[in-house]
Amino acid sequence: FITANPDEIASLDSGATAGWNRTGLQFNAYAANASGTSPVCRFFSTAFAPKSSHFHTPFASECAAVQANPNWLLESGAAFYIALPVGDGSCATGLTPVYRLYNNGQGGAPNHRYTTDVSVRAQAMKEGWMPEGLGPDAVEMCAPQ
Repeated sequence: FITANPDEIASLDSGATAGWNRTGLQFNAYAANASGTSPVCRFFSTAFAPKSSHFHTPFASECAAVQANPNWLLESGAAFYIALPVGDGSCATGLTPVYRLYNNGQGGAPNHRYTTDVSVRAQAMKEGWMPEGLGPDAVEMCAPQ
């Protein structure tokens, strides 16, 4: 679960959202649309009960495809804003690559992990998570530093 919403952050921190905890990892994002940024769609699914899953994407085509899937509910068309990598997966100067990894349904539900930490990415890949994104490093987003 990723959020830039202060109310959602407070809910997580207060323990009001059972089963959801902070990982201690984070990346920066834009709260409002800025030049060169893209809105990040946030989806939620309970189709894998008793487990549930969130999914985030900054790509309009992917957002439209997931929105067409009846197993996923669009929670926000602009959960936050982020810069996109270019086709080779690189980020512009001053931006940090955000990697997306997919668990391929391990544990009973599809799940994605988003990180800027290459060691977290490497460990997840050792555990069977698959990188998703652009270029050889599979960069999904570019976050402000």
